[in-house]
Amino acid sequence: MFFMRCFRASALAAVCGGWMTASAPQAQAEQRIGDVTKQAGDANPSLCLADFSGPAEVRQVLLNTLKRCDWFTVVDGQSAAYRVRASYGAAGLEMQVEGGKSFAFRQPAAEDAKWTVYRAVDSLIAKAFEKPGIGLCATTVAIAIGNSGRGRKELFTCNFDGSNMQQLTHNNSISTEPSWGPTWNSLLYTVYNHNCTDVALVDPSRKRQRPLSQFPGLNSSASLAPNGQMAALTLSRDHQVDLYLLGVSGRGLTRLTSDQAVEASPCWSPDGSRICFVSDRARKPRLYVVSARGGQPQALPRGAGAESVSPSWSKVSNKICFATGGGDNYQLAVIDMVNPGAPAQPVETKGGSYESPSWMPDGRHVVCTRKVGRNSRELCMVDTETGRAIKILDAADVSLPACSPLH
Repeated sequence: MFFMRCFRASALAAVCGGWMTASAPQAQAEQRIGDVTKQAGDANPSLCLADFSGPAEVRQVLLNTLKRCDWFTVVDGQSAAYRVRASYGAAGLEMQVEGGKSFAFRQPAAEDAKWTVYRAVDSLIAKAFEKPGIGLCATTVAIAIGNSGRGRKELFTCNFDGSNMQQLTHNNSISTEPSWGPTWNSLLYTVYNHNCTDVALVDPSRKRQRPLSQFPGLNSSASLAPNGQMAALTLSRDHQVDLYLLGVSGRGLTRLTSDQAVEASPCWSPDGSRICFVSDRARKPRLYVVSARGGQPQALPRGAGAESVSPSWSKVSNKICFATGGGDNYQLAVIDMVNPGAPAQPVETKGGSYESPSWMPDGRHVVCTRKVGRNSRELCMVDTETGRAIKILDAADVSLPACSPLH
């Protein structure tokens, strides 16, 4: 993990040295794996696609999306809790849903039929579970992927199911730590450049970028506030690795911490009033929360492991998901910030070490990496309620995923 590489006297050298060890093949487009690891106690309502009118390929995308969204258990037959009849044409995708709750709607056609399906399934989830505004499928995942033998990393984006892989950066260097802002066209990341690190702001829709932070030393771990006007980030301006705020114009620098500890991985509360971050001030990395106006940071409950790292704060559920553990074994845990003093709740995952969670827009699932071999990590989606894991990408050097807001 990036944060663990920082915990050395020479933070900058350690960080850059860790990033330079990339040695795995670059992921290729359309590397999708459809297997789902189901845990005990699956309470998702059953659903069947009873009838479909339209192109066979659209039907297959719809069926796959219904399965992968992980809000329903897709079955055959008419005994399902929900029975869906759908038709696709020039006007879009029409759905008639029967069951405990019956409703119908039409999703207008998008330029890409797959995005019509994604948005239709998001609407289906919102209507079935009475959670308006909840989305999952119409989102994009940004990831850092290493280039075999060259010690390089570039940022890529893909759909929530791993399709439509696109290279976002072409720095021929080390681009890592992607972090989406409140809109799809604002993404921050860290780039290694001439023996230092800088923070850049990129518009993925136009593939244009500009530097945000280029102070001497370490510039990293940047995260945009919910209003998109301020970034929290880590700087080492006076040989201390501390937490700062910086306006998106590159002006208005404010220091939030000042100590001998190393701070990293900031993320914002849904209302933008607080920031959660990682610090080793207690000799082991753990989570703290500080007001965006400054003040004394407050420690959050520990996870089950010796270390607590990589927090992500959901704008929907007001929960913080993080990785806890040590060495080569990390698992996920959740803190409900409605009652932040309560013990952290473990996510009962199986099969591997889970790292770097990022909340998806439904407030239930996270996208993260799962270490399945000595040097192999895959991208997966995890249900924080059941621990069920759905593989998205099988890539040997994929790291630090970040999930976008809805398009």
